[in-house]
Amino acid sequence: MRNKKWLALGMAAALTLTALTGCGNSGQDSASSSAGTEESTDAASEEKKEDAEQTADAADETKNSGETVTLRMWGGVPPESGPQKACDDFNALYADKGIQVEYERFVNDDTGNLKLETNLLSGTGVDIYVTYGLSVLQKRADGDMALDLTELMERDGFDQKEYFGEMAEAYYVDGKPYSVPTKLDQYGIVLNKTMFEEAGIEIPTEWTFDEFREIAKQLTHGEGQDKVYGMFWNSQQDLTYLFTYLAAQTNGGDPMYLSETESAFMDPVVLKSVELINNMMNVDGSSPTHTDSVTQQLSQEGMFLTGKSAMTVGPWMIRSIKDLENYPHEFETAFAPYPVVEEGQRNFTQGGYGDLISINPKSEYIDEAWEFVKWYALEGMLPVAEGGRVPAANTYDTQAVTDAFLKGAEGIIDAETTKNILIAPADNYAVPSITAHGPEISQVVKEELEKIFIGEKTVEEGMSDAKERADAILQE
Repeated sequence: MRNKKWLALGMAAALTLTALTGCGNSGQDSASSSAGTEESTDAASEEKKEDAEQTADAADETKNSGETVTLRMWGGVPPESGPQKACDDFNALYADKGIQVEYERFVNDDTGNLKLETNLLSGTGVDIYVTYGLSVLQKRADGDMALDLTELMERDGFDQKEYFGEMAEAYYVDGKPYSVPTKLDQYGIVLNKTMFEEAGIEIPTEWTFDEFREIAKQLTHGEGQDKVYGMFWNSQQDLTYLFTYLAAQTNGGDPMYLSETESAFMDPVVLKSVELINNMMNVDGSSPTHTDSVTQQLSQEGMFLTGKSAMTVGPWMIRSIKDLENYPHEFETAFAPYPVVEEGQRNFTQGGYGDLISINPKSEYIDEAWEFVKWYALEGMLPVAEGGRVPAANTYDTQAVTDAFLKGAEGIIDAETTKNILIAPADNYAVPSITAHGPEISQVVKEELEKIFIGEKTVEEGMSDAKERADAILQE
């Protein structure tokens, strides 16, 4: 009971902080946009055009004067996992053009994102940054923290469809591009191939929720500090992907929505996805509980790479798997698709675009920032491929990407399952198409999921309450 109360109080404080930061600029923006007439809109457009021309003129003057513009890029990936090498490559290429870039890492959690947004709103310290998730990008676009790239794209003939296909438009906000996608997010279950072999279990190429749950039980053994779990859900990092990755295989890219005005939180596949996770945490004991994950600050590296779990939820820790100095281990890592609710229900492939790179509209160097964004997205990402991030643009050679991804991982990462699950492109991605009140809807379901996982509500109670609250927001 103490754990439940502590966790509820901690989350209440965190949610209050998140709500305050998320609303910091929305009132002013809303008032100014709703008050505009056709005349004021035209005037604003003309003023924006003049500002852009002045920015370009200032950039030209800087170049002509021989001064160097230094851009500041913020991202959530450690610099040694590729971003610093990418920046170094850019700096070498653009030294004679008077543009350089410095990389600063922020931790992609509530505290790190708050720090980033504080700097974006103050107009200092950030020219270019990466967002991890469409709902977060929507919040930043609505809060004047991301530049609408339409004019720059039209000016330079930068056609996102040409480089990223039709799926690029799924990452627009209100029909406008506030970012350029740079990474192909194609995920799956991460598993300890050695543990599977020792247990006589083949690496799955297809499995249902029931089969996945049973395998997790088989791989769970030991007690106390020596216990090895079949699965680690990593719930303290983000609660929503726990069920959205599962539900998306069957329901598609909008697993939280039935429509623009109705949430999907009582959909049968969604309910079974949440039920699966809750049972593994609180009934089977094949996964650490959410309470333990939060109070003990568990991580994928701390659980999977130390052999304390046979499986975990996502492969964004590739850079850590390769880092044998800091995470020494002898087993081989392989990958499997996310399980589906029932046999024959794999209608989509979990995947889409990520690492959404944006420009701070308050930057003094818009044109220079845009030069970096184009170069990074289309040419500069092989160093970060070594850190486990697959470039989204079709301008890269697939074999070169695969070689970079697996570089230094011989005997540590299984090549066949890596290519099949993480790199080989699919033609049926679960692409998002609805972003209505994304941040608020995500927050609602996080709150209710937490109550489910710490035992305050049943799955049906929590998800019913989530639907009622979300639908009220969507129908405002």
